[in-house]
Amino acid sequence: MPIYFSEHEVVLPGQLLSDNGKRSGEGTYSVEGKVYAARIGFATVKGDKIHVIPLKGVYKPMPGDRVIGVVSDVKPNGFEVNLGKHLTGIIRIPDKEQVQNMRLKVGDAVYVKVKSSGLGGVLLERDEQIKKFESGLLVQINPIKIPRLIGRRGSMILMVKKLTGCDIVIGKNGLIVINGPSPKNEFAAMKAIQMIEEEAHTSGLTERVEKMIREIISS
Repeated sequence: MPIYFSEHEVVLPGQLLSDNGKRSGEGTYSVEGKVYAARIGFATVKGDKIHVIPLKGVYKPMPGDRVIGVVSDVKPNGFEVNLGKHLTGIIRIPDKEQVQNMRLKVGDAVYVKVKSSGLGGVLLERDEQIKKFESGLLVQINPIKIPRLIGRRGSMILMVKKLTGCDIVIGKNGLIVINGPSPKNEFAAMKAIQMIEEEAHTSGLTERVEKMIREIISS
């Protein structure tokens, strides 16, 4: 069955997306065997389902998510981590000596995994999977735009990494850390990420991002 949109096209509520009602995913609905958009957003295909991702939205923590945060408080039994947009995660450590051994301080950026999320707050894993960033550039974008930044099969972010020579770590909460061989390369990666966020709904984006990166690096 054909689909009636291009990847990451902005669609409107009620717009026909497919003739196969079984492909209805998040942000869509099915009527008489056809799939329609239920909201304004980016239309995309994931697996065999059609989804409409809202243009704007807040991050909703899910167990297993990899997120980036900044340590905002050190307590005797663990750490508070700012995950952006007034969202705080907790790393609970029962042993005070273990807290000291982790050598985390206020202002440190960390890459952690969400253990659970609910009425009691966001609990973060406290095992060896916590990564502390020693250097780099911290950037924040709307978490809804993360899939566009990554691209189909990782194509967009791989292109940015290759052209800039930067190591880029992406948190599902929209925080990103860029580490590159020079400030110019890090700046190029940052500008590319910002362009992708701002122009996620437009066509020909990959070519424009590549052109901009090359211009910055060669200047």
